[in-house]
Amino acid sequence: MLERISLIHKMKMKHLLVVYECKRHRLVNRRANNYSSFLPSPPLFFMSSKVDLLVLGATGVTGRQATRYLANHPEHSSFTLAIAARSKHKLDALVQEYSLPNSIQIFTVDVTNDQQVEEVVRNAKVVLNTVGPYYRWGTPVVRACARNGVHYVDLTGEPFWVREIVDTYDYSATKTGSIIVPACGVDSLPSDISIYVANKALKEASASSTSPLQVESSTTSWNVRGVMSYGTFHTLITSLELVPRKKLRESTTPYYLSPAIGRPSPRPRLLYKLFDPSTLQTHIGGLWFMKFSNQAIVERSWGILERNAASSAEPKQTAEAQKLRYGNKMVYDEFMRTPSSFAAGVVSLGIMFTMMMLQIGPIRWIAKKIGPQEGSGFSDEALEKGHFTTVNVTTAEASNTQAVVTLQGKGDPGYLLSPIMMADGALALLFNKSSIPTFARQGGVLTPATAFGDAIVERLQKNPRFSLKCEVVKDGMIDGKKVERRKDI
Repeated sequence: MLERISLIHKMKMKHLLVVYECKRHRLVNRRANNYSSFLPSPPLFFMSSKVDLLVLGATGVTGRQATRYLANHPEHSSFTLAIAARSKHKLDALVQEYSLPNSIQIFTVDVTNDQQVEEVVRNAKVVLNTVGPYYRWGTPVVRACARNGVHYVDLTGEPFWVREIVDTYDYSATKTGSIIVPACGVDSLPSDISIYVANKALKEASASSTSPLQVESSTTSWNVRGVMSYGTFHTLITSLELVPRKKLRESTTPYYLSPAIGRPSPRPRLLYKLFDPSTLQTHIGGLWFMKFSNQAIVERSWGILERNAASSAEPKQTAEAQKLRYGNKMVYDEFMRTPSSFAAGVVSLGIMFTMMMLQIGPIRWIAKKIGPQEGSGFSDEALEKGHFTTVNVTTAEASNTQAVVTLQGKGDPGYLLSPIMMADGALALLFNKSSIPTFARQGGVLTPATAFGDAIVERLQKNPRFSLKCEVVKDGMIDGKKVERRKDI
């Protein structure tokens, strides 16, 4: 009997030991799993070192042009380049079509996958994002850049989205030194840089004045010939379908993106007129559909420069800030040039009617059926036929002095010149840090004028596709010579 009891006791002890070991094993595994959540995920992409420039969305219309421009850039041997897109097949086809060198790294990235975006972005110095609509796909890329101190440029024309990234990532970007620059294409670099150049020229012309010069008004006229692709059309339709109506309406209000509020902006109208003192010609035009997005960026530049002037403490920074600021009197406007007043009215009413009709769901459905379709593109010959000319007239307060800035671009504004302007902005961030404004080096969500400054002006002037000219007219004279009436541009 005692032997039987002893045997049963040993069996129970063995069973308890087995149960203990099983529970202990499960506990260890559970702890290991808990700790593993704090460990970094294995890398999805392996780069030998950080690449200088990363083109995201390289297989799209604008991404292809940005890739080709950078791959053949005179400075291409001075920087490393990577391209990324969702389709490996399309990336390989792009490499073959443009005979891209083996030194260009290639990555397959889905912008809807936050982990993939994070991995590829943190291994770059500057990201060129061409994946739109940005309201739908752009935020994860900006978030990754702001978090990792990576610079960022894009081609957005969506002020409602820019407002979101300003509110969410401006502060964090200043903490990591990430310079985030939306709207670096035809929206809104020409408008933004024109008044920047005009203000600088007016300040230099009045250097002997005892009182600081302030800009009173600045107006830009646009003369554009270009095409519309699926990307632009899709962004327009997506904005109307996904963005709340209230947010769309708010995005057209003055100083929507500005950290400060200035003088009331001119209201949209059917007919615009602008006298050009350098040619003694009057520009006539109508409502420009990019007016609201461009005006929002220009007014953000104004607000950033005013804020910088108010917060600068060191004498050197204070002098730079006063030189850059436009002054609290500035108002900005722009329009699209037309051959006559009648044409201006037709254009203005046409834009208003189109935007009103696209608010209606069935009309949008029809527009999607007859508009540009996905996969549609344009030949190089078609893109070369485009062009744009902007003439900006900026007037100094209480003065007979005006600056006229003329910017011309050869090629389609949206799909050839926009990616080139964006790429030049990225190169400015990479190579021309000494030429960008001092405050911009701290990072934040900035604008083309406040982020690039003189660096982008110098690059545009060296680029054979662009012509940038500034003339200061004082008391009807340029460089001491009386202005004569000449053919308009």
